Amino acid sequence: MPSGSLEESAANLFDAMLAARDAETRGDVGPLHAFYRTLMSSTLLLPVPPEHGTEAKTALESAVNDDAQVEISVMLAREGDAPVSVVFGSVGALAAWAPLNTASLPLPARIAIANLASAGLPAIMDPAGPVPYRFEADELAALAEGRLPATDEPLFEPTRSRSIVVRVPGRDTRDLERRLTEALGATDVEAAYLVETTDEGRTRLVLGLVGPVGTTATVDVPDGTDVVWLEEPLLTQVRAVAEPFHRRGRGR
Repeated sequence: MPSGSLEESAANLFDAMLAARDAETRGDVGPLHAFYRTLMSSTLLLPVPPEHGTEAKTALESAVNDDAQVEISVMLAREGDAPVSVVFGSVGALAAWAPLNTASLPLPARIAIANLASAGLPAIMDPAGPVPYRFEADELAALAEGRLPATDEPLFEPTRSRSIVVRVPGRDTRDLERRLTEALGATDVEAAYLVETTDEGRTRLVLGLVGPVGTTATVDVPDGTDVVWLEEPLLTQVRAVAEPFHRRGRGR
């Protein structure tokens, strides 16, 4: 877990929880849905028995894999006569509740919520405050499935993947390359490439430039030409199919 990520997560969760609670009296579900999305993008703390240190370490290593199914033994509390799971959004909230010698495991919410849902019990986040929140078992199940509770709507819009084809231009670009080489000669541009890309059926001529941070260049290109600073992974794709027409200090 990068330094500071738990603190940032806790602050975002606290703000989202307050907004959801304030909107509850108005019957406005928008802030509640925003809270769910913030929650599932957060880092949560699960209390674990102290002797489960090795298991916790293994779970943390596995949690970086989206396909991993991680099972963790967690501590339970009691709500009246019934058991209830507990989870925490910050170190402070855990410290306000935790019994002596309670260890904790920081995990991405998708892992923590999946484990809570598998228990089939309700759960309370931050039972000692600052803003306690009680999740019903079906609420946890919906979140674990990637749905907004009480709806069939996905928590997040599905991601789209695209394939971009990079190839050597199918047209004569020698005159353009000569003009560009002259324009780039007095700059700090280290290398320049001309390639064609096809993205969703559209073919574009691309002038790709490579240079240190802060490098600037002014060039004239034909209409419909994209000018980009090449970074990974596109840089590797371009290098695989084309040679630079310009290198700093070497011209063509």
